[in-house]
Amino acid sequence: MRRTFLVVLVLLSAASSANALNTGDTTVVLPVIGRFAGAFGTQWRTDVFVANHNTVAKTVTLTFYVTGGSPLVRAVPVTPFSTLSFPDIVLNTYGLASAAGELEIASSNESGIEARARIYNSGSAAGQFGQNVPGLGRAYLNRQSYLFGLSGISGASGSRVNVGVTNPTSATTTVSMRITDKNNNDLGSKTFDLAPHQNVQFNDIVAIFGFAPQSDIQVEINTFDTAIYGYASEVRNDTGDAVFIYGTSPNS
Repeated sequence: MRRTFLVVLVLLSAASSANALNTGDTTVVLPVIGRFAGAFGTQWRTDVFVANHNTVAKTVTLTFYVTGGSPLVRAVPVTPFSTLSFPDIVLNTYGLASAAGELEIASSNESGIEARARIYNSGSAAGQFGQNVPGLGRAYLNRQSYLFGLSGISGASGSRVNVGVTNPTSATTTVSMRITDKNNNDLGSKTFDLAPHQNVQFNDIVAIFGFAPQSDIQVEINTFDTAIYGYASEVRNDTGDAVFIYGTSPNS
């Protein structure tokens, strides 16, 4: 009986490992980093962290696709099982006082890396707080980005919903975005082109698309041929505190 129990335990452990979330890759995409002023006196900054979870030393190349500007590239060595930290990366690494755009992080070998960003508000009397933005491996991104349960409630204690999408490829793509309520009734839609490595963000979709403030909003973003990274950020109206949600691809 004990032997049978141990065999079952090992099998369950193997199944859990096989289904573990893997966000790393040889190329990891952060859909947007930035350093800019926001609504209601907010001042947004970005810290970036890169992990080498392997026994092999490597060089990571960080390419910042600046919106409205030329790409900026930095290459940094990283030792095995260690982490790189880039505080206020837009200013301290790229020398820009105000800019935003996609960040692509590439490994110099096949072992891969992981990355995440902390985008935080430093301009509030309530103190500094932020949202975690996971870097996703480019190989795991898909043609759909589905977001749900978004809260766009008006008033001081409510929140506004910002929705963004990044094209992490070298080809222009056409994007369709559909916004619905929790029962799949249409609230708004938009079709637009995304240039290579372009990020577009729609701030306060309730105001932009002119529907009634409500909770449980759904957003579906699709392309026909190109992987994308879609996301939402819920920002409280009174404090500027934010929550980041990345889109999934259940139908791709």
